[in-house]
Amino acid sequence: MMVTIEQYTLKGIHFLNEDALIIHEQAGLYGVLDGVSSVVPYLSDKKETGGYLAAQAVKDYFESLDQVGQLAEHAAAANDKLRELMEQAQVDMEKKDGLWGTALALVRIQEERVEFLQTGDCMILAVYQDGEVRPLTWRQVAHLETPAIAKWEEGVNQGLTRQHELHGTVIDIIRENRFKSNVNGGYGVLNGEPRAVDFLEYGKINRSRLAHVILLTDGLFWPVNDVPSGRTYWDYIAQRILLNGLKQYTHELQDIEEADPECLTHARFKKSDDKTGMVLHFNDL
Repeated sequence: MMVTIEQYTLKGIHFLNEDALIIHEQAGLYGVLDGVSSVVPYLSDKKETGGYLAAQAVKDYFESLDQVGQLAEHAAAANDKLRELMEQAQVDMEKKDGLWGTALALVRIQEERVEFLQTGDCMILAVYQDGEVRPLTWRQVAHLETPAIAKWEEGVNQGLTRQHELHGTVIDIIRENRFKSNVNGGYGVLNGEPRAVDFLEYGKINRSRLAHVILLTDGLFWPVNDVPSGRTYWDYIAQRILLNGLKQYTHELQDIEEADPECLTHARFKKSDDKTGMVLHFNDL
C-alpha cells in the first residue's frame, strides 16, 4: 500500500497560525485542525491563543497514540484533554464565549478502507480514479455563516468600503454563533464540552478505485462566486488542487485575497484565514 502525502499550511493575517496538521504515519492517521479562539480574549504566558493551544493539544494527542482504536473514542479523549487544559488555565467551562476549540478532519488509512471523522467546518473529499469527487463531510457551520455573509454583502451594496466597518455589522451574529457550539441547530466543535462528542461525524468507506483523499481547513475554500457556473463547488476545488498542487492552489487563493483586502468582492470575515491542507495520493492503482 503506497500513499504519498502532499501537505501545506500558510498563516493568515493573525500573528499565530491556529491551524495544524496531524501526521502519524505508523498509525495511518492524517488530519487537519482549525483552532477557534475564544470571543473573550485569552493569551497564555507564552503569548499563545486558545485556538492555537486547542489545535496543538489535539494534534499532540493523536500523534502520540500507540494503539489506535475507535476514532470517535479518541476524539472524545482529546476533547477531555482540552477540558483539562482549560480548567488548568481557570477558564469558566460554563461560558461558551470563553472556550478554546478546534475543528477537525481526520482519516485513518487501512489496507481495505478509509475511516474518517469530522467536526466543525473542516472538509474531507474522496476522489476516485475516474475523477469523481465525493465529499465525505459537510460544513457544520454553513447555515450559521450564511446570514452573516448576507449582511456583509448588504453592507457592501450600501456603500461600506472598509473591512472593519463591515465587520462591525456582523460581529453580533458571529458572537451569537459561538453560543451554538455543540447544541441542536448549531454545530460541532471540540471545545471541552461533554456534548462535543454527540456532534462528531464519522464513518468508513472502502478503498476500491479510490485515488486521492483531500483534507482542508476552511481557509482553503475557494470563493463561491469565483467557481465557474456549471461546476459543482467541491468538484471544482478538488480538481483545481489535483491539477495545480496544493501549494500553488493555496498561493493562487491568497492572490485573490490580496487583490481584495477589504473583502468587498468576496465576502468573508477577514482578509486571509489560516490555510491548511493535505492530499493523500494512493499509488496502488
